[in-house]
Amino acid sequence: MKMILRTLLENQLSQNRSLQAEHGLSFLVETEDKKILFDCSAGKAARQNAKRMNVSLKDVDYVVLSHSHYDHAGGYPDMVSHGICAPLITGPHFFEEKYARDGGKYVYLGCGFGRDFLEKKQIEHRICEESITLFPGCHVVGSFQRKYAFEKAPARFVRQTAAGMIEDDFPDEVCLVVESEKGLVVIVGCSHPGILNMVETVKERFTRPVYAVFGGSHLVEADEERLSATMDILRDMGIGIAGFNHCTGETAQKRMGESADGTVFSHLKAGDCIFLP
Repeated sequence: MKMILRTLLENQLSQNRSLQAEHGLSFLVETEDKKILFDCSAGKAARQNAKRMNVSLKDVDYVVLSHSHYDHAGGYPDMVSHGICAPLITGPHFFEEKYARDGGKYVYLGCGFGRDFLEKKQIEHRICEESITLFPGCHVVGSFQRKYAFEKAPARFVRQTAAGMIEDDFPDEVCLVVESEKGLVVIVGCSHPGILNMVETVKERFTRPVYAVFGGSHLVEADEERLSATMDILRDMGIGIAGFNHCTGETAQKRMGESADGTVFSHLKAGDCIFLP
């Protein structure tokens, strides 16, 4: 299906200087007759950018939050207060509070709202265990296999459970998958389970090649060995377009921009759009 991907919010600005940037991520995905808001960034900026980009969010059909870190989900209550009432799709354990361990203290990284907020606003909440079909050709996918063991989330990320604080392996992380003529289009938030693990899971579940990947790859802390391996494997997977941003990091973006292999890499900044046939 035809698709437009609009970067409502990212860490950096595109050439449109009327927009705002902040540490976060928000995409608007438009097909022929549906709109999916994928992540809401941290505050009001994504909604305000949408207005400046002349796109309406009040008629969004679905909201998908990739995981419950503040820079992806913290802006959701503001979106709701301005008219978004579409069904919300998250992964399991979404409301277990997120923290970063910093020596002897913990820094709160959670979304800032709970189930009671959704109940008060009468918003339907759907939990994606493995996959949910939103409509024909568009799916939410979670529960990623961990084929590539070197793709491990930093140990400082933890979550608070009924049994106490544990290292966060991000069971709440989900991605959006759109079927296109050229292959599957995968839209990710931060890829904490590993961008390769996520793409590999999508390929195997749908038994189709992945044509394009957009979003945060969390390569910001990757060493040279991991970065090189990731780029090589993405190329070997046959990825045609990779539009990474947010938590990808300057070093990875620079390396990808200099790459001469068959994958077209780009940095999707606030205001940047992708049109796929």
